[in-house]
Amino acid sequence: MSQPKVSIIVPVYNAEKYLERGINSLKNQTLEDIEIILVDDSSTDSSLEICNKLALVDSRIKVIHKVNEGAGYARNAALEVVTGEYIGFLDSDDFVEKNMFETLYETAKKYGSDLVMSGVLFVDGNMFSHEGECDRKTYFDKDTHFDNEESLKKLRMGIVGATPDDCDDSKYGMSIWKNLFKTEIIKKNKISFQSEREILSEDALFMIDYISCISKATGINEAFYNYCRNEDSISKSYKKDRFEKSLIFVGEVEKRFKKDIKNEEYQIYIERFWQAMCRVVCSQEIMYAKDNNIKYSDLKQRLKAVCTHSVSVKTLKSYPISKLPFKQRVFAYGMKYRLYFLLKVLVGLRAK
Repeated sequence: MSQPKVSIIVPVYNAEKYLERGINSLKNQTLEDIEIILVDDSSTDSSLEICNKLALVDSRIKVIHKVNEGAGYARNAALEVVTGEYIGFLDSDDFVEKNMFETLYETAKKYGSDLVMSGVLFVDGNMFSHEGECDRKTYFDKDTHFDNEESLKKLRMGIVGATPDDCDDSKYGMSIWKNLFKTEIIKKNKISFQSEREILSEDALFMIDYISCISKATGINEAFYNYCRNEDSISKSYKKDRFEKSLIFVGEVEKRFKKDIKNEEYQIYIERFWQAMCRVVCSQEIMYAKDNNIKYSDLKQRLKAVCTHSVSVKTLKSYPISKLPFKQRVFAYGMKYRLYFLLKVLVGLRAK
């Protein structure tokens, strides 16, 4: 059997409601020369049965069953057995447009790119959105190449954060699933995922490690990946330890950047990321308190822990807040001057 052009890795855990939709979107790709690796992470619902059923009717589908360790380690299990020339990723509750992998693959071959990056369709929008909303996000106005040391360095920093005048907190997006990766580079450099149970964004660290090993990346003005924010989505749910995981993440990013990037170059990107995470943490705390009738005095203590942490104080003291987009600027001032009731009002207005 010839080598598939693309292997698509799908970690699966209790995804019976959405799994077939996502896998069907892979089976129906215009690029037919693919393999689909489903990694069941010890699901307790019917996900494994669905995986096995799908594999029976399509020889391109392989099923791995493993002990439960989380999505990051599930992807690592698949990386050990992939055979495709390139690798893509899908989360089990999402789906993709039918021409996604053909376009990404053809772009990689056309330009000789080790990484191809596209955009995303946020189905049901963001944390504050209502059912039925869909936001299209692209990161590039045209085919954009990163093919020298300086541009690849800026790409790594732009995965994590952005400059103050950028519209978004991450210039190029942290997530792996909108991109295409070269298998040979991953295997040669033994690049793998950390556990999302220990760190905030295993995707971003994988991206940073991968970009450190490549010679060319290309971004395109397309969005194929339908990221579905359903009510039980892991990324939408409240996490009490999100703030602590953010601290660990920042430490891991700095450890990588320090190897070949000056502190004064990367710090502005990390500080933008930190503010974004603080906004998410504060917003989730406020929404969680509202939904669970938690007293304002208790909520205030949670917000205080975020806003008065040494990293937050240092960031907000030195950062050019006035250059941020308006809504982010107001929230940043609220955190800096510890105006907790203002933060509560701002989140309430967005959630309406």
